[in-house]
Amino acid sequence: MKYSEHYEVTCHDVDQNNHIKPTNLVRYMQETANHQMRDRKPSYYDLFFDGKAFIVTRMNIKIHAQLQQYDKIEAHTWICPGKAATFPRCYEILRGDELVAEAYSEWAVANRITGKLCGTNEIDITEYEQDEALTLSIPRRYHFPKDLRFEPVGEHHVFYSDCDMNRHMNNANYSDLLWNYIPGICEKEVTSINIRFMREAALGSDIEIFASRPELALGQDEDAEELYAFRTRVDGATNVECLMGVRRTEIQEAPEPARGTETQKSPEPVQKPESRKE
Repeated sequence: MKYSEHYEVTCHDVDQNNHIKPTNLVRYMQETANHQMRDRKPSYYDLFFDGKAFIVTRMNIKIHAQLQQYDKIEAHTWICPGKAATFPRCYEILRGDELVAEAYSEWAVANRITGKLCGTNEIDITEYEQDEALTLSIPRRYHFPKDLRFEPVGEHHVFYSDCDMNRHMNNANYSDLLWNYIPGICEKEVTSINIRFMREAALGSDIEIFASRPELALGQDEDAEELYAFRTRVDGATNVECLMGVRRTEIQEAPEPARGTETQKSPEPVQKPESRKE
């Protein structure tokens, strides 16, 4: 069985090409999971105030089509059989009968005080809808080749607005953060996101961002025309690693000015008066 929720994509969710931004796609998926927890118990709050929290360790997302503003969507989520300290969860997003995106993820439940991980037999989530795990066309696990050369492309300071109740940068925010560093991204659309989370970025920390262009075969994304690899560091330790597949897209042209209106022109520069001798 699967838990379902309905949404309408807002105008603030999309980029200049009217495609949903990667972070907002992830948010719709994870918001649906949060609703399931709220409705079926234990909720996120139940666990949080019991000193526990779900922490994502990896997320594999295959994007089949681009959502646009005001699309009405149905999001599905369900937990999958886990083992040891790994709690798998899957997602689907549909627009009508069209499968737009699907994802597989793995989570851990950590004690927020001690940092110790809880086993699957210690957290009762039997009321959550459960089904078999999805098998995606992109790999669940990958390893960067040792000779893959990463170059520094930017830094990001973790501000208050980046963080969630766990006081570190929310996992969904990484997708847009890395997406920004794909060259010519305004002419491309994302076809896959394969990200693993290795270390938290706490409020006030600084994230160093490195990028590379691996062979397409590493991502196993048949829809991608280009593949980008990212590695970020916090205090010298690896924070996240990500593969992001993209392809060229139809560029949304700027609308023509309405009839009877004129585009405001920049003011003419003020001319410096010529000096003259008295």
